Amino acid sequence: MDWDRRHGQAEMRTECPLWLEFSGLPEFLCKRVRKEAWAVFKKIVELDCAVNLEPGVVEISLDELALRTGFTADVIGRCVAALRKKKFLACFIPDNTEEKALIRITTPFKTPIPSQELKNKRSDIFPPGLDFFRYVDQPPPSVENDPILSEVVDLYFNAIGLKMNFFILDELCLMRQRFELSEVKKAFEAAKRHEIKSLRWVMRQLVAGMKKDGKRKKGRKKKGV
Repeated sequence: MDWDRRHGQAEMRTECPLWLEFSGLPEFLCKRVRKEAWAVFKKIVELDCAVNLEPGVVEISLDELALRTGFTADVIGRCVAALRKKKFLACFIPDNTEEKALIRITTPFKTPIPSQELKNKRSDIFPPGLDFFRYVDQPPPSVENDPILSEVVDLYFNAIGLKMNFFILDELCLMRQRFELSEVKKAFEAAKRHEIKSLRWVMRQLVAGMKKDGKRKKGRKKKGV
């Protein structure tokens, strides 16, 4: 009988795609973004790989990220903001470091050594058939090919305004991935009703609803429902 069967399920493990370590990204992030950026980015990647079959949303507080990387929550916040500015992350960061942030790896993103060049140079590590690179071989979000995202964008235009850029679209993609369309509609409708022209306000309403839902589920478990 092996160890796992004798002692129960082994602890959950996380992994970071090996290609990222050979892509020149660790040095680039440490030198061009912040010296802590690679460690923070890698931890977010590990968390994403642990919970999402395809790249998706990671829910974690800055305090927990600080605990798991050894940096302070302030440093984590500055790292996440810098990674967002460089278009490696899309994120919603709450005002309180104890509350869960929503973070998603931007796909695709550029690496110092392009993915195809890395595949050609290191076929010993990434041979044909084992050369699908998470985060770069996925197509970018497309409003045309995603009717739900298209509707979320329309809700934004109708309630907030016509300004659109990379960061706004990425935050709308984050919203589309994490929340049900019915929840998103209610949040935008509330913004329009109160004449609030702020996408951040809409996201705060959604996150607040997520917290309330979590408390309701905990209450049901305690009651044995």
